[in-house]
Amino acid sequence: MNKRSPIPVARAAAVVSIAAAVALALFWPSLPAYSSASPGPILAQAQQQGVLKLALRSYSRPSLPSDPLPPEPDVLDQALAQWLGRQLGVRIQLTSVQQADIALQGIRLENVTPQTVNSYAEPGLQLVSLKQQAARWNHYAPGYRQRLKPKTYQATAGPSVCLGEGLASAQSLQARGLQPQIAASSIHAISDFLAGRCDLLADTPAVIARLLAQDSWRFYARLGQRFDSDDQAGVTLRSKDEQSAQWLQQSLQQWQASGEQQQAFNNRVSTIALEASLLEDGAICH
Repeated sequence: MNKRSPIPVARAAAVVSIAAAVALALFWPSLPAYSSASPGPILAQAQQQGVLKLALRSYSRPSLPSDPLPPEPDVLDQALAQWLGRQLGVRIQLTSVQQADIALQGIRLENVTPQTVNSYAEPGLQLVSLKQQAARWNHYAPGYRQRLKPKTYQATAGPSVCLGEGLASAQSLQARGLQPQIAASSIHAISDFLAGRCDLLADTPAVIARLLAQDSWRFYARLGQRFDSDDQAGVTLRSKDEQSAQWLQQSLQQWQASGEQQQAFNNRVSTIALEASLLEDGAICH
């Protein structure tokens, strides 16, 4: 058996650069931006204190088996956190779920009655399978289900699907006859899929397109059409606050209109592509 080569220096340096950029962006003081709505009690209190406390997705990037890395913020969550900080004119502080003013995608606020604003994830999911198994799972793919007889559909054991936290709920995939295996992040889901721990992989069409463009993914193919999930997790306030929810909704719309949301989507795709290349070089998801 050939010994796997270590991660190239350039790629390792890229991971360090990502970590440094994330840390700098999260804790550097932010400048205020325009928003016509007025923050409600929760966000007004954050303005008075000069800090917005957030709980967001974090995970350890792939690294050599002997050198695990500490968890770092999800790049999409981090981009939105910085936008909200600039809108409010406060700095950002990552904190526990129990102390957070706001929780971002996939994070549950416990022992409270939270208020959720619409999702900010890139819409749409795409399934991927090994080419040699595509025929076996085709009738579970979007665009095929309507041609499957109900009794047959209910009696057939559906394929398992790996996906990252926050992309879709288990219930929405189970409704399609799929068996979801939700991982801590997209790269953890990709690692599980490549290791054969599930039959299919699900992620955004942009991520799937980037992966399939790589020569190492030539044995995999899209399964069916892209499909939408209307139950993606969004921004959650720690308690009911209609005024703050309205402010957040407007801020999300402004984030989209500014072009920064699309930049965050693009950065997410590039980050996952880099992390996937690290897996090829012998790194693992700890």
